[in-house]
Amino acid sequence: MAIQQPVMDRRFFWTKVWGAPDVPAHDALAFNHESTRDSVLADILPGDIVVYLTSDATEADSMIRGRVAGAVEIADPPEPVLVQPLRVNRTRPEHFRKDGRFRWPFGITVSRTWTVIDQEANDALVPDHASIGIQGAATIHPMRSDEIRRFLRLRVNQQVEGEDSNPQPFLTSLRRPWRQKEGPRAGSHIQPGNQLYVAVIADDKGMTFKVGSGKSDDRLADLNRYRRPSQGEMLWSMHQVWDFDTTVAARAAEDYLLIQAKSMGFGSNDHSEFIMNIGLSQLSELFSEAVEQGCARDASIIS
Repeated sequence: MAIQQPVMDRRFFWTKVWGAPDVPAHDALAFNHESTRDSVLADILPGDIVVYLTSDATEADSMIRGRVAGAVEIADPPEPVLVQPLRVNRTRPEHFRKDGRFRWPFGITVSRTWTVIDQEANDALVPDHASIGIQGAATIHPMRSDEIRRFLRLRVNQQVEGEDSNPQPFLTSLRRPWRQKEGPRAGSHIQPGNQLYVAVIADDKGMTFKVGSGKSDDRLADLNRYRRPSQGEMLWSMHQVWDFDTTVAARAAEDYLLIQAKSMGFGSNDHSEFIMNIGLSQLSELFSEAVEQGCARDASIIS
């Protein structure tokens, strides 16, 4: 269960791992030694966030080596757990030592896990992470306020068993846990019009973002309907999506995001729904604020 706690009241740590976390039911914050696990367990608090930096070791996930891989939220209450039984049928050969022993047997329970979508280098998030050598992977280390702010803006997917969650800035996902909507999940049964979306296209002039509300899959198809990739034209792709309970909330979030972006000088003179020349971190922050506005509108309608 997600822990409801103000974001800046939480403590943030980092550690080195070999890959992104799995869903909470099959993973934990893992350590090599029981004494290290017990030392961390004595101090860790429910809702603490541990950010995973991927090791440069050759055994690490080659697709994200040296990059920020994900994060976990410590469970309430934090409890000791053996990790290997959680990962039955989900382990890889490199998870075991040459003598057959599991590398990270001692864990602490987690309530939520995320994978990072943005390709953020370890050096960009935590500049001095390499200064402590192998101790980076041995235990957890406090993050500074500027490092936390950078991580809050990165796009993540919350790991949910058997489901796909939409990419969100970590700040947004932390505040508003992903929840499965009731009823069928088939596309034809999803209520249209309740999504805030940001699509993106890149060309020699940079990235252009299109902000809108509605059903994101349909909107993306419309954007690409007359694009000609066979002739070298780039296609639009979906950058961020958020599901609201009402169409009114989605539109309120869209309006807020566009108004704020234009007031900051990122609007387009040609298209009212386009944003240009904005940094990804600024866009993530505006998206999080827009989600807050939309959720407040949902709450006022439903109550």
